[in-house]
Amino acid sequence: MGNQPQIEFFPWYYFPVVMSSGVHPIVNNLNAVKFEFASSLDTVEASGIKKTILLKTSKYSRIINAPANINLEICRNKPDERMFNNPNQPVAVLLEGEFQSLFTNRVPPEIMNNKLIGFKGKSVPTAMVVVSDGDVIKNQFNRSQGYPLPLGYDQDTRQTFGNKDFILNILNYFCDDSGLLYTRTREVQLRLLDKTKVEKQKIYWQLTNIFLPIILVVGFGIVQGIIRKRKFTRI
Repeated sequence: MGNQPQIEFFPWYYFPVVMSSGVHPIVNNLNAVKFEFASSLDTVEASGIKKTILLKTSKYSRIINAPANINLEICRNKPDERMFNNPNQPVAVLLEGEFQSLFTNRVPPEIMNNKLIGFKGKSVPTAMVVVSDGDVIKNQFNRSQGYPLPLGYDQDTRQTFGNKDFILNILNYFCDDSGLLYTRTREVQLRLLDKTKVEKQKIYWQLTNIFLPIILVVGFGIVQGIIRKRKFTRI
């Protein structure tokens, strides 16, 4: 209108906002982390490796096999809840232990036994974090002036997500700085509401919040009146 663009926000299902539900120091009391086109992680069995799922999607999750066609028409229609039937997909996993080399039993003995090369079939005890989306650590840039914005800040919604704290917690954990890590995760963040549940139970909670206080006040008045009437009647 008036040569001015009319901007309206729509839910984009390929940019999930993942809430932490674990107690691990990396994600304990962590704010929501924003992902963009996240993939699911398959935690296969590996000898000597301890796996800890740091972040996973909600119960309203869906898996689409790649390659997949993405159409903006999905923003116009309300999603079918029955199609989101793959809950709790891992998107960030901590791996700890001794990692076996991919080239074990694949290189000739001349290379494996060469002291100058120093081939190692297994690593020392170490750790790594695997995240299914590289955009977790990507900053946005201000569209008008081009300077980088703080990590986790979304200039469209003007919300700050927990991406920065998530990366810093990983670095502190790898540096074995447990004191600083527990200090950083001590603050309790506000949690997002389950929008699907809120929409389904909207009328129920509205009626409950309106009529329940009235019923309690009226009931208290009636009970108090009965008690006072009995008290003064006996006198």
